[in-house]
Amino acid sequence: MNIIHVSIGNKNAIMTGYIHSYTSFNIQRNTRPAIVICPGGAYEFVSEIEKDPVAIYYFSKGFNVFILDYSVRENASNFTPLLELSEAFVKIRDNAKDFRTDPTRIAVMGFSAGGHLAASLALLYNNPEFIKVSKVTDGYNSPNALILAYPVITTGEYSHQKSIENVTASENNMIKLLSLENRVTSDCPPVFIWATQDDESVPIENSLLLVSSLIIKKISVEFHLFPSGEHGLSMCDADCNKENTSVAQWKKLSINWLSNIFKYTIS
Repeated sequence: MNIIHVSIGNKNAIMTGYIHSYTSFNIQRNTRPAIVICPGGAYEFVSEIEKDPVAIYYFSKGFNVFILDYSVRENASNFTPLLELSEAFVKIRDNAKDFRTDPTRIAVMGFSAGGHLAASLALLYNNPEFIKVSKVTDGYNSPNALILAYPVITTGEYSHQKSIENVTASENNMIKLLSLENRVTSDCPPVFIWATQDDESVPIENSLLLVSSLIIKKISVEFHLFPSGEHGLSMCDADCNKENTSVAQWKKLSINWLSNIFKYTIS
């Protein structure tokens, strides 16, 4: 394993990469798909249990994995975390050869507010308002697949208030733009979503609103709704102190889905 650390933006953000080492016995494995992980935390902090425990699992399945520690709190407004995620994708593609990563097979994964961030890139990378600040016009920053876990999506009736306050700074134009159920276009990549019905933190309606919009726009989506499980389950295991064997099925389901999307045989 090779571990890298890359400063992003104004250096408030750091991208940590776990990259598979060169192998001489299986040359085909020297360029791999990748996943960029956006942990949750209400844009207030970056959750530790949605960093390495997630990265280690997907790395073990043969993916290169990158974790983005993005800007939070007072630094979370004005598109800042989204610009950081956009720059992370650009840096990975610019360094695809050194990172032994296939630039056409990079997924973004987000948990809770990190799900809002991940979905924002998938849905807004080619939005004129975002292009004005990102300066990326050719989709070079766009993810090839999107995985969402109990995501924050809407700024409306069912919003997670703290997340939305932090990322929009309560500015009306940002509140409107970042209600992501209204931003689905035909350019959206395939999506995998899971959530729990009795989530008491981020209402299930967040996922349902997005799934409905994806279906209307005929975007490929796989959605798993589990009947019970607290918010922030992450990998649903003892390492995260969040054991839930029923909901833990999401890990294998997401691996199978992503392997099919990327036409990649997992380790």
